Amino acid sequence: MVQPTFPSKEWAEEFCKTLDSSEKYRSAAKGWVYPILFKISDGGQGFILDLKDGRCLGVQWFDDASRADAPVIISGRLSDWLDVINGKVNPLTALLTRRLRIEKGDLSLILRYSAAAVAMVSAAQRVGVAGQQ
Repeated sequence: MVQPTFPSKEWAEEFCKTLDSSEKYRSAAKGWVYPILFKISDGGQGFILDLKDGRCLGVQWFDDASRADAPVIISGRLSDWLDVINGKVNPLTALLTRRLRIEKGDLSLILRYSAAAVAMVSAAQRVGVAGQQ
């Protein structure tokens, strides 16, 4: 399998499939019912994961995410997303230090699902990032 490039529609689709097959994520995200828009602030792209009760039901890709909307929107520069995906920065630390920003949604809700956030990063690492180690 060719490793998809982050960010891309192919990467987002593979991420959704990997999340959906993760028992660790399914258990940690039980009760979460909000789609999340992940935005690359310096590239303009983004994707919405349709997340419900520990499942990833689908993905929408946007070449221009500036008009996309979801109940939870998290944005960051490409370099910061790569640092999180590559395990250099914990996702919650990235949020608390504003390397990743919550544009819409409730930080306390996200913090309640911190184990799900960690499981999401683990799934992202399984997808990998083409050209990155």
